[in-house]
This record gives sequence, C-alpha cells and structure tokens, in this order.
Amino acid sequence: MIRQILKDYKIKGGKMDQHFLVDAGALDQIVKTASLEPSDIVLEIGGGIGNLSERIASHVQKLIIIELDPQMVAVLKDRLAVFPNVEIILENVMDVDLQTLGFNKIVANLPYSISSDVTLKLLQQPFDMAVLMYQYEFAKRLTAVAGGKDYGRLSVHVQYKTEAAFVFKVPKGSFEPAPKVDSAVVRLLSRSTAYPVKNESFFFDVTKALFSQRRKKIKNTLLSSLSNVPRLKEILDDLSEKSFDSHIFENQTVGDILSRRAEELPPADIAHLSNLIYEQIRQG
Repeated sequence: MIRQILKDYKIKGGKMDQHFLVDAGALDQIVKTASLEPSDIVLEIGGGIGNLSERIASHVQKLIIIELDPQMVAVLKDRLAVFPNVEIILENVMDVDLQTLGFNKIVANLPYSISSDVTLKLLQQPFDMAVLMYQYEFAKRLTAVAGGKDYGRLSVHVQYKTEAAFVFKVPKGSFEPAPKVDSAVVRLLSRSTAYPVKNESFFFDVTKALFSQRRKKIKNTLLSSLSNVPRLKEILDDLSEKSFDSHIFENQTVGDILSRRAEELPPADIAHLSNLIYEQIRQG
C-alpha cells in the first residue's frame, strides 16, 4: 500500500536523503513511542510523502512539517488535505527559527546528512520529547555511555540536555529506496540537568576540546585545544591536588582525572571538571 503511493505520485527517491520509510509496523511503533496527546503540537522534519505525517496528524492538536523539497510539499498538501491542523513549511530546517513554532514534541525521520547539525539545533529548543530516526551507528553514538567506543562529544551534549534511549533498530529493507545502512529510532526526554553547569558555553567548549584528541590525556588535550584560555597550565597545576567529586571514580584528585582520557569520563564528571576550571578563570 505505502509503496503504491510512491508509484502513484511518481516518486523515486534516492536524492536529498530521500529514503522513505514504508514499513507500516515501524511507522506505527514510532507514533506509539511518541505517546501523542490531543493537546500536543508536533514538529516533523522532512515530511517526505507523509507516511508518518498522516499517522501523527490524527492524534494531535497541530502538526508542523518542515520539508525542503517542493515536490514533496506538493505531495504532502495533497495527501494531508483532509487535516486542517497541518502546517507545511517549505524551507531548510537549518534556516528556520524554531523558537517561533511553539511545538512540544518532535517526531521525525531526520535527513541523515545533517543529523548532527539538526540535533544540536533541536537541543537549543524547549521540548518535552523527541522521537527521531537516525543512521544506526549515529543512534549508538547519541546513547553511548562513557568507556565505549561510540561515546563522544555528541553523547555528552545530548545526555546533558535529555534522557536518551535507544528504542529499536530499523533494517534498511524497511525503506524505499533502501539506504546502504540500517537505521534506528531514539527517544529524547527533556529534563532539568541532573548536575550543575556554571557556564554552559564553557562546558561545551571543554567537551569539544576533550574529544578533539580523545586518545590523549585530558591535561594535554586541554592545553593544546584551549590555548586561548589565559593561565590554563597554571590553573590545572593549582587544581591538581584538589579532591575531585567524581560520579564513578572514588578518592580521586583533579590530577588523577587530568591523567585520564576523555572517553573515560561521564557527562557529569566533564561538567564538574569544567566548573572547577571556570571558577579559577573567574577568580583571575
């Protein structure tokens, strides 16, 4: 049935990240995961031909779809004409001011080539829940824990803002045309941060620096990647003997932590380290 829709509209896909999810079971499971309510205002990014859109629209107060391809927009307007609660925006999501849209949930099969950029942009917005499909390997990075090979800067950013959970894997045969890799659905639940961050911008700078050279010891990485921070070597030396209130390491000093690698530290410990350094910078 869903593959027939592609034929009816003479849609082939395969360009602009257009791999249409045609597995009805997977589509239904995405909607179920989103726990949609009649009061929800949902943002969908990359509506495609509306396979997911029509399932969302019947459950919510409003569905806002951002779609870049004019051909897809024409299909969406035709297929979703029966839903007065649907707004379709012909635009690149990276150029849209999302703060003006007023959504509380995000449900989307994201364009894979800009998954990282879109995710970081979404994390700057207030929302209750996001149910998002990514390439399988990318989804593992989002939900990875410290110590694993998939753990990195993106893991820290996402888990600072949200509770991230891997929901289910979607094989490439569930799409038309089939992509070269499998996909996966991730659920992000917004939360008040579980640990304090004294300066968010500096925390993100430290995280970026740490994972820019992830195999180096933390101290060496910070000194080479944050060379614009005045007195950084002096600050790290001064902090070295202080106790470090670690979430997973017992009886550690800051010096012990600085001798580890970034991939060993959970987000809370990275936040604590950035707070200690930031306080020293503030004190001059």
